[in-house]
Amino acid sequence: MIRPLTAILVGSVFVLGGSVARAERPPDACPGSIEAAAGPVAGGTETYQPADFGAVPEACPGTDLLLRLRGELLDQSGAPDFRGQVIASGTGRGRRRINARSWLSVAVDLLTYRYVNDAGLVSNTFSFGPATLGYHLVLAADARGAVAAYARLLVPIDTARQSGSVATGGELGAAGRARIGQRWLVDGGLSLAAPIDVTGGQAHGEFQPAALAEAWFAPKETFALFAGASARFEAAPDLSLITLVPRLGLRAALRHGFSLGLLAEAPIAGSDRTNVSASFFVGWTPAR
Repeated sequence: MIRPLTAILVGSVFVLGGSVARAERPPDACPGSIEAAAGPVAGGTETYQPADFGAVPEACPGTDLLLRLRGELLDQSGAPDFRGQVIASGTGRGRRRINARSWLSVAVDLLTYRYVNDAGLVSNTFSFGPATLGYHLVLAADARGAVAAYARLLVPIDTARQSGSVATGGELGAAGRARIGQRWLVDGGLSLAAPIDVTGGQAHGEFQPAALAEAWFAPKETFALFAGASARFEAAPDLSLITLVPRLGLRAALRHGFSLGLLAEAPIAGSDRTNVSASFFVGWTPAR
């Protein structure tokens, strides 16, 4: 199952890379200065994307810092065995440009609060972690688009896990961005994530491909609206749809390199029962 999906990923990179090479006029798809529509706004549910693991990143290189505050609600009050869940988390992410074509990324869930009511049994927990480390490389870029590949590692630091349980894993993927007009951009990509859960000395792995597609409308350089969707599957050991999630949001660039972002998501299909999640972003890009 892995080989066909890998072939699809590689083929998609070359196809998008070819379209980038054929594109013609400016402005740049990867601007040198801060721009509101600068790439995907990382999101997704806390359950399946801790510390951005499995979330498609930007295709454009950069050096920046980002703080995301996210809330997630699950309400199954209509079910016979009532279950409700509220998750609030704060995630920090930093990117450091190595050169014109590559950069490193580090993300960590700084604090996560979980409130769970399972048929009247209530629990409240706080936790730190996990974290991710990533390496990103631009494969093709010009004034009209960019394609980048990346590799990411899930670092097993998570205080929510007990009794020797450890969560780790690796991820490969590709991200693309194309300018289709003066005010319009599209971006997205593919993620091939393989989370591994180690309990009692036994490792249990999964293979979770995911895809993201978004369209951005930027009426001016400092403000952009976007809409899109992401999908995540379990390809191994079983084949199933985890979640299909439409998303809406905006991003605004402020003075002195700061930016703000909002993202709202509501799964409409899959085994993930989350009703809605929302994220608020504060970012900073240093002056050149």
